[in-house]
Amino acid sequence: MALTGVKGLQRWCQIQTEGYPGVEITNMTKSWRNGLAFCALIHRYRPDLIDFHSLKASDVFDNNQLAFDVADRELGVAPLLDAEDMVALATPDRLSICTYVSQFYNVFNGLNPMGGLGGVRQTEGAAASPIEPAAKRPTGKDDGASAKSGSKMPFGRGSGQASKSPASQPKSTQP
Repeated sequence: MALTGVKGLQRWCQIQTEGYPGVEITNMTKSWRNGLAFCALIHRYRPDLIDFHSLKASDVFDNNQLAFDVADRELGVAPLLDAEDMVALATPDRLSICTYVSQFYNVFNGLNPMGGLGGVRQTEGAAASPIEPAAKRPTGKDDGASAKSGSKMPFGRGSGQASKSPASQPKSTQP
């Protein structure tokens, strides 16, 4: 059974960040608080933008600020959150996290970051076509061994499905 909506987005994030030390996405709130999950998601597709292994889970403000700045400047993903809130709130706002993360899903699938109609012109700096994940996933501090690529996505363009958003993905019979 295909996952849709928030659960589908969460599962996509889990798949994309698998193998990143300190990143375990179990929900769409606290799992994102320390900023490592945002940085891992960016690093998965654009390892040239973030030195993931230099980050520390305890640097909540700096990790989030880095992710928000890089996403805005390099990917055209507008910041919907700010680092101060991620530090101040024990549980970040679920809707804000979901909305923000959905922009990453859109960008990495060649869509307008804010979603909308297929014919809407993308913002400057946004991807014109799907971005393939980097070939390697980190397995530790040395980033030496690579795990499976996992470039297929559970929904959207990367999986060969016609749908462009997790919410509208039909049930799939594929394994």
